[in-house]
Amino acid sequence: MKTKRNDILRALMLLGIILTGAFVLSSFFFKIDLTEEKRHSLTDPTVEMLENMEDNMFIRCYLHGDFPAEYKHLEQSIRERLDEFMDYSDGRIEYEFIDPYESGDKKIINETGAALLEKGLKYTTIPINEDGAQGSKAIWPAAIIQYRNKEYPIQFLKSDLPAVDPVMVANSVNNLEYELASSIRKITRKEKPAIAVLQGHQELDPLHMADFIYGLSTNYDVEPVVIDSQVNALSDKTEGVAMRTNRYKALIIAGPDSMVSDKDRVIIDQFLMNGGRILWLLDALKMDMDSLQSFDAMAVSNENGLYEMLFEYGVRLNRTLVADFQGVPIVLVDGEQGNQPRYVSRTNYYAPLIFSPEKAHPIVSNLDPIKFEFAGSLDSVNQNAEVRKIPLVNSSPLSKELRAPTRVSLEIFRFNEDYFKNGNKPSQMMGMILEGKFPSAFRDILSATIKNSPEVAFREKSTDTKMIVIADADVAYNEVGMKDGRPTPRPLGYEPSANRILYDNKEFLMNCMNYLLDDNALITVRSRAIEVRALDEARVNANRTSIKLQNTVLPLLLLAVLGVVQLLVRRKKWRSQPI
Repeated sequence: MKTKRNDILRALMLLGIILTGAFVLSSFFFKIDLTEEKRHSLTDPTVEMLENMEDNMFIRCYLHGDFPAEYKHLEQSIRERLDEFMDYSDGRIEYEFIDPYESGDKKIINETGAALLEKGLKYTTIPINEDGAQGSKAIWPAAIIQYRNKEYPIQFLKSDLPAVDPVMVANSVNNLEYELASSIRKITRKEKPAIAVLQGHQELDPLHMADFIYGLSTNYDVEPVVIDSQVNALSDKTEGVAMRTNRYKALIIAGPDSMVSDKDRVIIDQFLMNGGRILWLLDALKMDMDSLQSFDAMAVSNENGLYEMLFEYGVRLNRTLVADFQGVPIVLVDGEQGNQPRYVSRTNYYAPLIFSPEKAHPIVSNLDPIKFEFAGSLDSVNQNAEVRKIPLVNSSPLSKELRAPTRVSLEIFRFNEDYFKNGNKPSQMMGMILEGKFPSAFRDILSATIKNSPEVAFREKSTDTKMIVIADADVAYNEVGMKDGRPTPRPLGYEPSANRILYDNKEFLMNCMNYLLDDNALITVRSRAIEVRALDEARVNANRTSIKLQNTVLPLLLLAVLGVVQLLVRRKKWRSQPI
């Protein structure tokens, strides 16, 4: 009886300790993530954003219902991420999952689908087998955020292809934190920074930059600006204030193909001096693929007056063309076969593919290949202790430098790797970040009258600011197709032959602007990668039987061994007890 009483007391004490511990720990939120890439943990900027939320938010997710396992995996991953967002926001975020097909009424289902489309969500069509017949079903890997009487759509799966592979799902899972965090930032942001896109000097037209501009417009206010010698085009002068105030946070200069006037260049220079950030996308030579239709053409220097400014800031845009063995594929006509043209696949050496190195800057970290076309190279010049320079993107080790004027010919596509091993110029810098305090490019040129003008408010040295120089404007160029008889921009990085987006040009440019505008939180989340650890199919097939046995028999054997050990321990214990 005494032994039983002691056992009961021990059990009650243990239960009390467990309950007390559970109560104490319920007041604290913590987790231990043992995965190598910390796939179950949020980045610090996201945690900080969630902890500083000012009001409640509700998220409705429509990826719920009966669909293939790949989408179920995505749904579960979304739930896990939302649970983390709830915990770190101290309960300010709530969510629910909705099955658009739950009612079973076709009319209601169609009305729901139309309403979701109207809200900006996109569906994915998957094949189904219904009553022995093949059909299709629309599912919605998307959600709607509601915050302070505002709504914002989130698209978790960007591809609308019916075939889903593990890599596609993994990419969506990898981007969950970014999609959620960036969407929350957009809907909670009180005001958007303004970005100007320079026009008036034969820059890339808005239609061929539409996808990049559209991507920016979700986070920023973007508008085209024609300076036309107007001193107030980029900044304002307030009476009683010595310096001018920029009207925009950043300026994009994309591919001017004619001379920028002296006045316009001074206004751009002073925009930088007053703390403005600039993304330069510049073509050193004049050349495009259309010019090659006649088999060869001459690439000549693209004089626009901006190179001299860049030289003063610390970077030289070389009058060269980079030919790279690591280029994009291209299909060419190579004679005729019968009455039909014969097509051959080649590599377009004039369109380098830029891959992210292992230890890359966050702007390019974990990006898919970036496509350049008729791009140039950069050099660092005018060393300045107050300006820090960071190489951003480089050509491959098998690249050549073609100096202007140079003959550009399709014949080069017939050459093999040996052509790039002889006389090559490896790893040419094609993109650079510069940050710090820059000297004005016009400090020794302008007259004293202009410098001392209160309206001009000339500055010889900038405040702390940044710029990114890319030796290619086509990196922002999207193709335009026809839809319903109207020109429609295609996605940036879209490859027509593959009928999908292959190149990460848009992500690269978005990261550039996020960096210039100090949205480092978005870059940190966007550059994060979760590795897809696929099974070795050859090894699985060779050891299929043993793997099945290990996963079914071994757990049962382990339980049996533990049971026997526990039985022996109990027998020994109770035999030693006095009667």
